[in-house]
Amino acid sequence: MKLNNVFFEIVAKESSDGELRCKVRFNPEHYIYQAHFPGNPVTPGVCLVQTATEILSQEYGKTFQLRLLKNIKFKMIVKPGDEPSFVFTKITFNEENQLSANVSIEDEQSQYVKMSLLCDITD
Repeated sequence: MKLNNVFFEIVAKESSDGELRCKVRFNPEHYIYQAHFPGNPVTPGVCLVQTATEILSQEYGKTFQLRLLKNIKFKMIVKPGDEPSFVFTKITFNEENQLSANVSIEDEQSQYVKMSLLCDITD
């Protein structure tokens, strides 16, 4: 399921020195928040991972499928209405048609999540 422009939207993007930074806005009216959790909505971790994958797909104009997620640490809850930045570093492509990157989900004051991912390029 694609989440871009339905569950989240990219509101700002900058790229420099091997770093990609995308500020996103999560749609607080999306039905995911009605189920996770009623009365106290929280952005599901799987949606954060999918958001990161979709941002990379959009940036590189390729379809990526997550193969491996390593070293994921959830430090703070991402709530609807939060506008964190997804910061990608150490973005590399290998000879096996894969992309790897380190990802930090953060705002000016805090880091919400950090992870390393490996994606297959499917097109």
